[in-house]
This record gives sequence, structure tokens and C-alpha cells, in this order.
Amino acid sequence: MKEKIKIEKVKKLENGITLVALVITIIVIIILATVTINMAFGERGLIRQAEFARNMAINSTQYETESMANLTAYLNQLIGEDSEIPLPDPTNEVDPGPVDPEKSEIEIAKESEIKFTDTTPLKDRLGNTVYIPGGFHVDKESEGTLVEDGIVIEDDYGNQFVWIPTGTYQTNTGEKTNELTRRQWGTTENTLQEPIPITGDAVANGFGGAIYYGEGDSRSCTESGDTNSIDAFLESANPRNEANQNGHGGFYIGRYEQGEENVCKAGVDAYVNVTRDEAKAQAEAMNNTKPEIKATAQLISSYAWDTTLNFICQNSEYGYELATITSADRGNIGTGNKTQTGKYSADCYNNIYDFLGNCYEFTTEYSTSRNITGSGPCVCRGGYCLGSKTYVAHRGNLATTDSGIYWSFRVQLYV
Repeated sequence: MKEKIKIEKVKKLENGITLVALVITIIVIIILATVTINMAFGERGLIRQAEFARNMAINSTQYETESMANLTAYLNQLIGEDSEIPLPDPTNEVDPGPVDPEKSEIEIAKESEIKFTDTTPLKDRLGNTVYIPGGFHVDKESEGTLVEDGIVIEDDYGNQFVWIPTGTYQTNTGEKTNELTRRQWGTTENTLQEPIPITGDAVANGFGGAIYYGEGDSRSCTESGDTNSIDAFLESANPRNEANQNGHGGFYIGRYEQGEENVCKAGVDAYVNVTRDEAKAQAEAMNNTKPEIKATAQLISSYAWDTTLNFICQNSEYGYELATITSADRGNIGTGNKTQTGKYSADCYNNIYDFLGNCYEFTTEYSTSRNITGSGPCVCRGGYCLGSKTYVAHRGNLATTDSGIYWSFRVQLYV
């Protein structure tokens, strides 16, 4: 009898152990399945990395194929014509090598400096997407690999542009929102005031007091007189959603004020003595001289200006006070001298130079102050080196015929 009881106890114990083992086995299988799925489909998963490596290889292969075809045609021309045409210096693309899973796509593209032939989305370490236009590479020399740092791209001619995110984006200090809109900023110097979004023709105080400012109709300065160009920019630069399938969640602006010979580079004298309409024509000319660039260049709009300034303030230790600061050591140079582009490190935020000081910058915005003698309908933005009391958020009013050695412009770029 005792032996029978012992046998039954052993059987119950074995059944209990079997059930516990089964539960543990199921838990282990679930954990392994979760890890496997994350490794395959996660943000830095094998499939994502494989797609990125494929895109990098495709871009490199396409460029090499095009370069070889051009070189072959050139050699045929030399043989056929027996002329002494200098042989072109082809650009040697750097093989990006194997994808490092510990690095973000932006970091990999930056280190390799591969030039993309088509618009390509890349992610930073925090999961933010940046669209690199065809004809550009991520600049290797600029600091920072996060969107909050200011991602810099460069074309074969050395022109540089900085990505401005719109909508929600991630930073090391948390989530931030930077809506693509025009804003009413503080109207007195050295004040801390969060800007108020404005739409349509709205009052936005400039130096002349309460003046109406607008954008996007026949009174504003748009590409080739096309009043729809503002809408095209807004569609591309806004985040993608059900109502906007063409959105990219950001846009680019010139890293510097435009320089002489219509370039966007450091160490160049600012492109000045141009009227607003001449600035518009020069900004659009960047579309015609570089056919391999898969992006549209325009004179900067008030939407791009205000959204850029908001992005800078969001990531500055000075916050929104930066918009009205007139201190030279924080970027509002006020020296009375027109400087070279990118000359002052104090006037650099998120890898963007010359925003607080240096020159007035024409925009596509218009002003109702055109009936005031010597002003309107053109609008210029920013602080400038001639006046220490002008700050980056203010709006100035100029006539269509106005130009000067302190008035320049900046380009916006979108895909």
C-alpha cells in the first residue's frame, strides 16, 4: 500500500515538472521569436540594413555606369575628331563597404560620402528620416549625425544645404514639433516669446508697426511668376499623411547666405547689390545649371524662414529669446561690415550660418506697407551687420527697386 502511494506521488511530481517545463519552453520560444522578429524587421533589422545596402550599391553602380558611358563617348569623340580636348577628371566614388549595424544610415552615408543618383530616405540614430536628393552626398566635414544637429548635404560643386524637419521629430532630450507655418515673433529686442502661427494675410509687426504680410499670391515673389510654387513647396515639405502622399517631412535651406557667383559656400563674399526679383532669378538659376540635381531651388519663403528659425530656437540654449537677441557674441554681429559667408562661428546654429547677422535676406513674402515712402512691397528678414538693434525675427520692408551692400538672399531646396 505504501509503495502504491509513493508511486502515485512520483507520477504527480513528474506531471508537475512536465507542465512547468512546458510553460518555460513556451516562454523561451516567445522570447526567441520576438528577438528574431526584431532582428529581421526592426529599425536596425537585417531586412532594413539589407535594403539600405542595396540602395547604396544601386546608387554607386548607376553612377559608375553613367560615368563609364560618358567617358566612352568622350574617348570616341577624341578618336573621331583627333582634337586636343582635355580629358575630364572623373569622380571616383567611394565604396561604402559592408553595412555596420551599430551605425545609423546617416552615419554610414556620411563616412562613405557616396553621391545618390535618386532621392533616397535615410534614418538617423533616433529614427528620424532625412531625404537626400539625387546629385548630393552627406557632407563628411560637418559635425553631427542627428537631425537636431543640422544634417548637411553637398553637391559636386561644393554647395551646401541643411535639413529642416517639419512636424514631429526626435531629439536626445525628447520629442519636439516644428510645424511648417509662418509665425508672429516677439517685437522687442531681447524678449522671450514663443511665436504665434499666422495664416494668410495677417498682422505681423515689423519696424513700421502693424503691417499686413502675406505669401503665395500674385503680390508675393514666386518661382517664374507661378503662384502655385508655394503650394508645391508646402506639399513636399510637410509630413506625409493620408491627405498628403507627397510629403517628405522637411526641406533644405542654404547653409549660408548666397555668395558671389551664385554659390552657397563658406568663405565667399555675400551676393549683394541685387533686388528681390534679381535674387529670385538667381535662386531659380540653380535649377538650370545643374541638371543632375533632383531638387527644386527657390528664393526662401517666409514659411521656410520662420520654420527654420523655430527649429533653431527649439534646439538653442537661449530658446525663443534667440529670435530677438542683439548681442554680437550670440550671433547678431553688428560690426558695420559686410562679412564673408560663414565667417563668424557665433552666428552658427544647427550648422546654419549667417542667420542672425551679416546681411538682410530677401524672401518671397510681401508687405502692405508699399504705400509708405521708400518701403514695400518686398520683405527682407534677419539681423544684419549694419544695425546692432536689428534682430533675426524682424521683418523689413523694401521697394522692388531697392538693393544694397547689406542685402543678400538665401535659397530653399525641396524634393
